[in-house]
Amino acid sequence: MKYFGTDGIRDRVNNTFLNQNFALSLGEAVGMFVKKNNPTNSTILIGRDTRSSGEMLLQAFAQGLNNLDCQAISIGIVPTPVLAHGVIINKCALGLMITASHNPEHDNGFKFFSPLGSKLSDADELAIEQMILTNEKPIIHQPVKVSSVIDSYSSHILSLFPKNLLYGKKIVVDLSYGATRNTSPSILSKLGAEVVTLSKEGGRINDGVGSEFPQNMAKKTILEGADFGIAHDGDGDRAIFCDSLGQVIHGDKILGLLAIHEHSKNRLKSNTFIATIHSNSGLEASLRRYKISVSLSGVGDKKVAELMKKKNSNFGGESSGHLVASDFLPTGDGLITSLLVARAMVESKKPLNNLAEKITLWPSFEGSFLVSKKIPVEMCPPLKDDLELVRKDLGDQARILIRYSGTEPKIRLLVESIDKSKAEYAYNRLAKTIKKTL
Repeated sequence: MKYFGTDGIRDRVNNTFLNQNFALSLGEAVGMFVKKNNPTNSTILIGRDTRSSGEMLLQAFAQGLNNLDCQAISIGIVPTPVLAHGVIINKCALGLMITASHNPEHDNGFKFFSPLGSKLSDADELAIEQMILTNEKPIIHQPVKVSSVIDSYSSHILSLFPKNLLYGKKIVVDLSYGATRNTSPSILSKLGAEVVTLSKEGGRINDGVGSEFPQNMAKKTILEGADFGIAHDGDGDRAIFCDSLGQVIHGDKILGLLAIHEHSKNRLKSNTFIATIHSNSGLEASLRRYKISVSLSGVGDKKVAELMKKKNSNFGGESSGHLVASDFLPTGDGLITSLLVARAMVESKKPLNNLAEKITLWPSFEGSFLVSKKIPVEMCPPLKDDLELVRKDLGDQARILIRYSGTEPKIRLLVESIDKSKAEYAYNRLAKTIKKTL
């Protein structure tokens, strides 16, 4: 698709196609899509994160909806999962989150949610994209109806966990100057925790803070003598953790410890956990020892959620910090992830580092590289040839994953093997080739 990627639409504002006129045209396309698929309900709920471009895009998108006689309702600055919750309880035709997730401030984008609170399918995204007719139109700023769902979301979350679950716990939370500032600290406190916040106000979203820079959280956790730390991304659908010693816990270890704990409490449906092709092979090997089956989806929490339905599983996630716990919400929620990790600590009476030790990951090397063009790997002889050579050298107990980002002009490389030295050599060789050729 031209505009939709792994997780909605995302790009740099005003320096690319993504501008006010595109937002207006997208609003009209969504209006046509809604009218076609649900003519009796044309209410679209809209949330946004703290980016300076958010209000501008909201106004233009709402104008596009209005041109098709659809009703836009803004719920202001909220985390993505709050928007998903709001779509469900308000029985909206669609939900839109204006965000670029963990990307820098200069980016923005659009994530869409179905009436069930889940991400739109590829087919629905394609249908919307085919209706986008971009053209220059005057932007007329008109009032957008305003509502709030934060109180409803907070009450819902609090009802899902035991009262005083976090009593006696001290938690550091890095809010990434993002949308979780009015949710995570409050809810964690109401469950009994002493909360120390970082990056709450006064800075640029994701700018050297949050889930992409977890060492800030780790250092503060040590300084405060906290039980553990949480780092959100800008729109709050992911969480990265550190233990009381300030050790950042790999995302696959978080997924694994949750799978093991939920399985031990008979709360893991079908004894099946869903990870992605990007997860470390050690996750599957570790869970196999606990008789937990692992199925791998494509990249993106949407793909995780889709495979969860097929496999009748209620837990799945990505190593990047996304967890989908469908008994709680049909999409990723960094706060729910945090509370599930905390619940595992409380119920097992074990610290986070102890729980994480149950997962043994294979030595792994990964990174991403900017590219000028996304040339198919098989059409790039130097890279194709090097891939064949290093695969022969690594043997069977190893894996190479190379793919282009769906949201950024980058190519991602992952090499893992039981033999660390072989994995490192293979990674360095391929990285050098990528830099030369792409």
